[in-house]
This record gives sequence, structure tokens and C-alpha cells, in this order.
Amino acid sequence: MGVGFVVLALVGLAIELVARRAVPPRPTVGELVDILVATRTGRLVVVALWVWVGWHFLAR
Repeated sequence: MGVGFVVLALVGLAIELVARRAVPPRPTVGELVDILVATRTGRLVVVALWVWVGWHFLAR
């Protein structure tokens, strides 16, 4: 199970690196979060994701 979390982290890092090097530029993770929190629904999605991450990574 720990290997899966490492794989997810590496995929996230790869996405961030590709976004920073892409031509034309792609939005980074921070920019995507800014876009999401611009709406009420997006804020709820971000909070739900934080709850899920907290429950799965911090509650054990």
C-alpha cells in the first residue's frame, strides 16, 4: 500500500515538472488550485480533497 502512495507522489511531481517545462505553458498545480477556488463548487471540491488526503495519510 505504501508503494501506491509513492507512485502517486511521483506522478504528481512529474505532472508539475512537465507543466513548468511545456511549450505552450501548462498550468502548474498551484495555478490549478487558484482556478478551482474561484468558484464555490471548486472550493467545496478542494476542501473535500483535503479531507480525503487528511483521512488517508494523517489518520493512520
